[in-house]
Amino acid sequence: MDRSFIYVGVFTIAVVLTFAWVTEIVTNISGLGGVQASVEGVNPEAGEALYWGIAKCSTCHSMDTRGSAIRGPNHEDGYITAGDRAAEIGLETPTEYFVRSIAYPEEYVVEGYKAEMPEVYLPPISLQPDQVRAIITYLQSQGGEPDPSAIELPDVILDAAGSAGEAEPFAAYADGNAARGETLFFDLDGQAGCASCHTFDGKGGDVGPELTDEATVRPLQYIIESILFPSAVIASGYEPVLIRTFDGRTLNGVLRAEDDVSLTLVTKEGEEITVSKSDIDRRGEDPPSLMPDNFGDLLTMTDFHDILAFLTAAFRAEQEQAEEPAAE
Repeated sequence: MDRSFIYVGVFTIAVVLTFAWVTEIVTNISGLGGVQASVEGVNPEAGEALYWGIAKCSTCHSMDTRGSAIRGPNHEDGYITAGDRAAEIGLETPTEYFVRSIAYPEEYVVEGYKAEMPEVYLPPISLQPDQVRAIITYLQSQGGEPDPSAIELPDVILDAAGSAGEAEPFAAYADGNAARGETLFFDLDGQAGCASCHTFDGKGGDVGPELTDEATVRPLQYIIESILFPSAVIASGYEPVLIRTFDGRTLNGVLRAEDDVSLTLVTKEGEEITVSKSDIDRRGEDPPSLMPDNFGDLLTMTDFHDILAFLTAAFRAEQEQAEEPAAE
């Protein structure tokens, strides 16, 4: 009975992915809305607080040596870099590039990265127009002069301003026991064993992406899809590499380091293996994800709900806190 529910969920999500995700998997997801910080003004200081705070930019981006995210480009001297990119694609100014890459992130993917950036003006982040403007002034200050008057937001951002309170259509999937979900997540001998590869709140492995803030950045549908169909979208920096050596070994893992002489892979068990390039017969760059693709078989309905409840618990707590009336 439990597993049949999982299969119904798999079928439902597969249908949604087939007809909706190809065009706008993230853009059409309604959510409960991101937690809004009490940051005021359109200026670099407010933008910096948002960048490193509720906007969750640092989940994917770094700024010079600050931060360690690898999913998106480093924003050091971002204004200068944006100017170069703007010139390459026919935009007039770096600010226009900032605006359009935030409004239409899938159309402005930097070479070497994937189309992973969410529409931050939609749930679950749900930035308001002035918050988007503030972040852009912060990016302008990285090698340029902040100029709020140069920021003209398109309707796609302005019209989304009221979406923060909409209902999350996949919320029922996360209506479970978060405490039990935490146990399942960190139980390395259990059916899930998520922590063998993923870190949450400073604990766990580092073979796969850090998941602490994932629910505050990605819609719930994206998280569900990532669990049930892990090879559909593999996070940048965690793509598996398949190696065949001349002595007949087959090695599969995430590329951790590489130079002219050798490369180092991390296997799904967390083992680091260094291979001399002179020993490599064949190298494949597009094998399936290291994450198992049979969680629909391994997990019961209760397991599935509880793990999702755990992954989203912090985000829900932030929302509830934000919805509480301010103290007199």
